[in-house]
This record gives sequence, structure tokens and C-alpha cells, in this order.
Amino acid sequence: MRDSSLVRAALAGAATGLRSTVGVGALVDSGSSGLGGVLTTPPARVVAGLGVAGELVVDKLPTTPSRLEPPGLLARVALAAVAGAVIARSAERRMAPAAVVAAATAVVSARVGHDLRGRASKHVPPFVAAAGEDVVAIGLAVLAARG
Repeated sequence: MRDSSLVRAALAGAATGLRSTVGVGALVDSGSSGLGGVLTTPPARVVAGLGVAGELVVDKLPTTPSRLEPPGLLARVALAAVAGAVIARSAERRMAPAAVVAAATAVVSARVGHDLRGRASKHVPPFVAAAGEDVVAIGLAVLAARG
């Protein structure tokens, strides 16, 4: 069974595991047809963009808790599930499978991203490792939002 909405949900989940707001943010920015009413308006796009930008800044602060701690991980799972459901809705597919795929992918991505960033930070400045992760997260989110 080929269902590109599940692939896109996995991409959104992977992006969300790295940066919690980018999956949903990319869907809002692209005006996904899976979103309802106010979330497709220009003000919603501005708010989503500010949310993503804020996270990209806060992520670099030394006081930012680990994404693997329960509050951060639960937020990633929830936001990934929302992104997956929005993608499925826009493709007129069942939302639950896409939400589960996105949420599961977010958990894996959060762990892999955490570990790779830690290893990379031993070879390059931590800011550079974090910025590289930002680029990957945004790229995955943009791919997920296309469709």
C-alpha cells in the first residue's frame, strides 16, 4: 500500500522530534488544506513563524532542558500527532494512522537527534551542531508540508 500521506507524516514527525514546532509551523505556513479556518490566515502564519523562530533561539540556550525529559518529549509527540493528522486530512486519508506514524517517528527522531548532536558537539562548536540540526529539521518539515 502506497500512501504518501504516511511518508509525509513520518517526515513531519522526524522534524518535530528535532524541533517541536517546525512540523506544525510548516503546515501553517504552507496553508495546508488539512487545517481549519483561522489557522490558514496570514496572522496565523506570522504567529507560527514567530513560534518556530523562538524555539530555534531558545534551543541554543544552556538552560534549555533536554528534549528527552517528559515535558519536552510529550509536547513533541502531541505536536507530531497533530501534524500527521493535518497531513492525512489534507490528503483525505484516515487521520489516526498518520498521527501514530508521526508521533512514533518524533520519539525516534528526538533520541537520534539528541545523540547525534551530542557527538557532533565534540567535533564542532555546539552552536554549529545545533544550527545544523535546525537545517535538517526545517528541511524535513518543508518536505512534509509539500503535497
